[in-house]
Amino acid sequence: MRVVLAADAQALARELRDSGVEVVYLGDVDPRQLVSTALQEDVDAVITPTDHDGVTRLLALADAPDIAVIGPEDALAWAVGAAGERTHRRS
Repeated sequence: MRVVLAADAQALARELRDSGVEVVYLGDVDPRQLVSTALQEDVDAVITPTDHDGVTRLLALADAPDIAVIGPEDALAWAVGAAGERTHRRS
């Protein structure tokens, strides 16, 4: 599982990595840079503290509505849930 983290959240990046998630850490960037990186890196999710609607809209325009857009406060729960879904699909 791969995510782009667009927040000043080094501790979260470390926790996600410790949970087995590949993290592309950008820090603070604008939504267009965030979406561009998400597409280039072929991520499963974008983690951003702001402008969820704008990022979701840009992803949809880029024909990538399947990339999840989540807040930092939900990132670990999402990662655990997404990992569980992948495990069940393989069974």
